[in-house]
Amino acid sequence: MIRITKFWRSFRPLGLIGAFYHISIALLPVLYLLWVPGLNLSFGTVILLGFIPYAFYYILKGVYVRNSTAVFFFLFYGYLILRFEGNISRIMLGCSAFLHLYGMMKGSINSRKIRNIIEIYSLLNVVLLMTQLVSYYFLHIRLQYIPQQLIYEEYRNSFVFAEVSGLYRPSALFLEPSHFTQYCIYGLISTLFPGGQQKIKLNKAILIGMGCIFTTSGMGIVLTAGVFAWYVILNNQSLYRKILSWLKWIPLAAVALLVLLQIPFFKVALQRIFSSVDGYNAIAGRTHNWEDAIGNMNGSTLLFGYGDQHNYEWYITGFVDTIYKYGVVGVILEALCILNLMAKKIDNYVWCCCVVFTGLFFVAHLTNFVSHVFYFGIVIADIIARKEKIY
Repeated sequence: MIRITKFWRSFRPLGLIGAFYHISIALLPVLYLLWVPGLNLSFGTVILLGFIPYAFYYILKGVYVRNSTAVFFFLFYGYLILRFEGNISRIMLGCSAFLHLYGMMKGSINSRKIRNIIEIYSLLNVVLLMTQLVSYYFLHIRLQYIPQQLIYEEYRNSFVFAEVSGLYRPSALFLEPSHFTQYCIYGLISTLFPGGQQKIKLNKAILIGMGCIFTTSGMGIVLTAGVFAWYVILNNQSLYRKILSWLKWIPLAAVALLVLLQIPFFKVALQRIFSSVDGYNAIAGRTHNWEDAIGNMNGSTLLFGYGDQHNYEWYITGFVDTIYKYGVVGVILEALCILNLMAKKIDNYVWCCCVVFTGLFFVAHLTNFVSHVFYFGIVIADIIARKEKIY
C-alpha cells in the first residue's frame, strides 16, 4: 500500500491531465483493442485525438529536440498521409500520431514515470495470468477478464476465445498470448536495463519473463530468452568471460529443456515453434502469406504499394503489410526512423527496445499509428530523459 501511494504521489508534479496522459500513452496498445460505444472508434484512437492540445502545448513550450529525428518522422508520416488516398479519418489519425511523437521529442512524457506504468501493468498481467492457469488446471474454470462485447470490432473474433491444439493459452488482459508478449516484453526490458542510477529489478524481470513463457507464445519464449541472453552478455565484461558464461549455461539449459519436454504444457508449446501441432507451426502461421501478398508486386506497385485503403484479407505481419500498402518506400522510411533513434548515443534500454521492435515488425502486426506512438514514444522519451539528465 505504501509503494502504491508513493507511486501515485510521484505523478503530482504532472497534474491530473499530465498523469492521465502518461497512463493513456503507456496503455495505448491495450486501449486500442477496446471500443467506445456509439462512436465505432477504439479508445486508443479517441485518446490520440483528444490529447492533441496537450501535445501542441509541449510542442510550443519545448526546449529541446533533435532536428534529424523530427525530420525522419515527418517524412515517414507525411508519406503515409499521402497514401491515405483522401480518407479524412486516417489523415487526422496520422497527423495526431506525428504530433504526439513530436511533442514527446519536446518532453511531453517523463520516461521514468511511463516506464514505471509499463512495469506495473506487466506485473499485474503476470498475476492475472497465473490466476488463469491455477483456475483452469486446478478448478477447471476458464477465466476471461475482458468481455467480448468491449473489444473493438476489428479484433472481436480473435482466436483467443478458442483453445489451440488442445493447449490452454492464457493472456490475462490481452486478447491473445502474442499481444501479451508484445507489450510485457518492454516491461521486462525496462526492469533489466533501468538506465541512470536506477537499480536492476531482477526479481520483477524473472516474473515478467515467466509470464511471457507461460502464455505458451512462441514469440514470448524466443524474446524472453533473447533479452535475458543479452542481459547476461552485458554483465560479463571481457570477451573471455562472455564466452565462458555461455558455455557454463549450455549443460544447464540442456537439462532444463529435457525436463520441460516431459511436461505436456511446455512440450506442445515448443512443438508449435520448431515442428508442428495438428498441422500448425507458429513460424509458418506468421509467414505463410508473405509470398501470396507481395510476390506479384512489381514496378510502381512494389515501390509505393497499393495504398492505405487496400487491406489484405488474411493475416500478414507488419513488414509485409507495410510493403503491401505503402511499398518499399514506406519500409525504408520507417527503417530510417528506427536507425536514427539507434544512432544516438544510447543506452542498452533504447537499443534493446529498437531491436525488439524491429523483430516484432517482421513477425507481428505493428503497423497502426496507435502502436507507433507507444513503441517509438517510449524510446524517444528515454533519449530525451538522458539528454536533459532528468533520471
